[in-house]
Amino acid sequence: MKNVKYRWNTFQLYDYQGVENHLSAMAAKGWRLEKAGSGLWKYRRAEPAKVRYAVTYSAGASQFDPGPTEEQQSLAELCAAAGWEKVSDCLQMQIFSTEDPAAVPLETDEALRLENIHRCMRRSFIPANVAILLLNLFLGRDFFWSLVTWDLYGMLNSNAMLISGVLFLAVELLQVYLLAGYFLWRRRSRRSVEDGGPCLPADRGCRWANTALWVLLVLMVAVFLLSELGRGHRGAVLYFMVYVTLLTLVNVLIRAFSALLRKRGASKSSNLGWTVAAAILLAFSLAYGLVWARYETGWFSDEVPAEDTYEYRGELWDLSPRQDFPLTLAELTGETYGHVRREAEVLGSVFIPRRNWRETALLGDGPKTCGLGYTVWDFSSPALQRSALDDLLEDDPVKFRGMTVFTRRYVPEDPAPWGAEAAYRRYYDDDPHDSWLLVWPGRVAAVGLDEVPTEEQKALISARLAPETWKEEAK
Repeated sequence: MKNVKYRWNTFQLYDYQGVENHLSAMAAKGWRLEKAGSGLWKYRRAEPAKVRYAVTYSAGASQFDPGPTEEQQSLAELCAAAGWEKVSDCLQMQIFSTEDPAAVPLETDEALRLENIHRCMRRSFIPANVAILLLNLFLGRDFFWSLVTWDLYGMLNSNAMLISGVLFLAVELLQVYLLAGYFLWRRRSRRSVEDGGPCLPADRGCRWANTALWVLLVLMVAVFLLSELGRGHRGAVLYFMVYVTLLTLVNVLIRAFSALLRKRGASKSSNLGWTVAAAILLAFSLAYGLVWARYETGWFSDEVPAEDTYEYRGELWDLSPRQDFPLTLAELTGETYGHVRREAEVLGSVFIPRRNWRETALLGDGPKTCGLGYTVWDFSSPALQRSALDDLLEDDPVKFRGMTVFTRRYVPEDPAPWGAEAAYRRYYDDDPHDSWLLVWPGRVAAVGLDEVPTEEQKALISARLAPETWKEEAK
């Protein structure tokens, strides 16, 4: 039988009545609070008993103090004299218990209680929530801007952007709800106190909102991982799992380091300073280490080397052609190449699938190469396609040290030779580039070539990349 259990803390700092009622109910079931942390609360099995709990506040308390402050010690002594035993503390919240039904309440002045709670909220809850608001606003700025401007393509063009954006938005809404909930509770409680009554119970909706956020987090992460695995992106899933594991480890190490400083008697300012420095160092090491591992070692690459390859001129080439290419370089040019390398990947999101194909071939025995690359987007609605085209066709200035060096842009041309609804050629300022954007109903394709295609090649590209519905209509 388990003698210890943990529970995620969903109570707000000011919800003293909810905490008192919850702990009394747990004691009646045979579980006593042993330690209240900012995240997890620890309970130990005991004989079921009728226990009264009382929550009071110490505005000067801090998790970085080497021990109880003078204010906390004085409070504990006064409470002990009144028959109340200190159980634990959580930030500025001080939790006491008694089994004496005749023990006098710890708080008798409701106006003083309300003011004391507000001082604590100003020191911890409100600054922390505002910081979370600003941090999430910064991290999710691309998604939020896409949402404000109703850029559907910006919101839905990748699973990572969509999942993270929804979570950032949920956190933002939660913080606004929690802040609004506190100030609304304070205003109503102040009116009650002015009328001679007590502070009012906190709205339980804040607790449900916290729980709902964690449920949403788990569901969204599960959807993301399953969708990535379904597309064969095992490297991306591994990267995510390693990132979460290391982030959790960093959090544990920071807390353990702060606890060690408290145990060694470090002052509050010293503890805070060293803990912040350690957090910055570990966070930087985590970010840099994962970026290095991802791009320098290939540990998280989704590219699985084919078994039927050989090495020539220091590079790997395909021994036999792949069958999943809609169009090959040999078909387009009518030439035969002795050394060919092919790459294909599935990107985009569940709403806007995007597939990339790239083929590179040696000219003769090398070292010169030629290539063919194309990307195909499929859209489930005209609105998504219009939004994507707005993004893809937007001028793209390339800057160096704040100055525009040149501007990449698409210029429309006659789509008839391409067998498309619309066609655009890429330009660098006024210089044409051998890249085109082709548009059909429900599909867009970006094609990169080594030279301007002939009329026959344009028709072949359309025949291979256009959607089946368009081909049927063309017949």
